[in-house]
Amino acid sequence: MIDILQVLLLVGILTGCGAMNAIPPPASPTAVQQFLMAQAVERSLHGENTMPIPLTSGDTVSLDISGLSVEQGLAVAQEFFKGAVGGWLGEGGLKIVIDPAKAKYRIHILVQAFGTEQRSSLFGLPPIQSSLVPIALPEIAIYASQKVSGYTRFRLDIYESATGQFTRSTPWFQGSTYFNEYTVLFFFDFEFTDLIAPF
Repeated sequence: MIDILQVLLLVGILTGCGAMNAIPPPASPTAVQQFLMAQAVERSLHGENTMPIPLTSGDTVSLDISGLSVEQGLAVAQEFFKGAVGGWLGEGGLKIVIDPAKAKYRIHILVQAFGTEQRSSLFGLPPIQSSLVPIALPEIAIYASQKVSGYTRFRLDIYESATGQFTRSTPWFQGSTYFNEYTVLFFFDFEFTDLIAPF
């Protein structure tokens, strides 16, 4: 009798094993996702291969941006990008002005990617909701993981404000971050991340 129950349990677990490579995104970014995206931008601006902007210290510049999607909260994402890039340019000695007419150069931030990706996998029994008997079984995870990565890729196109003449483009700025959560043997949870505090 015990052998039959063990076999049934093993079959149930094995049939419940699975991997899901995509998780539907939440309606709005979670705190972890916001940290992942923000720190991906910060890393791209302060990476080892980042080159200085070919402008003279003290030059005035205005900023505009394109390439972000409405789903990411367009106005908020644009202001964040302008703030992050403007702060980095300010560290290099440039002066950021709001009025483009007062700027010697216009810097256009062309965003190719800005967001997160999620993957999950499960070896065990997924949660079960019975339609016949009002009893639900929780997830039984021998091994489970949920991995969230943040990515960004953008460049800066520089124009002379007075003439609209294109000056040059920077190389692509790229950055990535991750936050991975694991469960082993039902109860043991741990995580790995390259995010700076508070995680």
